[in-house]
Amino acid sequence: MDQDTVHTTLAAEALRDAEERARELIRCGFQEPDEIAESLVEDLDDQGLTAEEAERIVAPLWRERLEEQASWPETTDVDRLEAAFDALEEQGIVAAMDFTCCASCGYAEIGGEADEDSRGFVFFHQQDTERAVSGGSLMLRYGGFQVDGESTEAAVRRTVGIGRAVAAALGAAGLPAEWDGSPERAIAVTPITWLNRLPE
Repeated sequence: MDQDTVHTTLAAEALRDAEERARELIRCGFQEPDEIAESLVEDLDDQGLTAEEAERIVAPLWRERLEEQASWPETTDVDRLEAAFDALEEQGIVAAMDFTCCASCGYAEIGGEADEDSRGFVFFHQQDTERAVSGGSLMLRYGGFQVDGESTEAAVRRTVGIGRAVAAALGAAGLPAEWDGSPERAIAVTPITWLNRLPE
């Protein structure tokens, strides 16, 4: 089945929705083509999108994005972000990109990424990624892992220390970080130009 067949089997509005969502997920840059097709089917199940149709929608858009990458700068803001997260990992801070669907799930699940030497974490979730893709700030969530018997005051100090480490790593990587030092505020990477190379 070719692309024209997809156009005839899907309602025009459903096709536009599927293509728009596919472009968004491709720009995020974290999923393989088959994963994106699967996401489309889940998102547009009520409109009758099949797996084969989703794959046919994704394929040309994926090729288009690969062609665009050829003109990108050698180092993008997302490359800088990855460098900052790698540096944080070396400091014992779990650093996860595009982690879970939302903040609540991220906070609930980030402990599963830690080892016995991990002292804290930073992550951004899938909705954060999509916001950055659309031109917004990238919000980073962070904190310290709970220590038995630790006072609330000590826990707050440790969380602030993790926040400072994150802000410093971003600065060292050449990214702007907006943060007022409050442990209750996420760190905003802004502005950020979201150019994330597709998985090979």
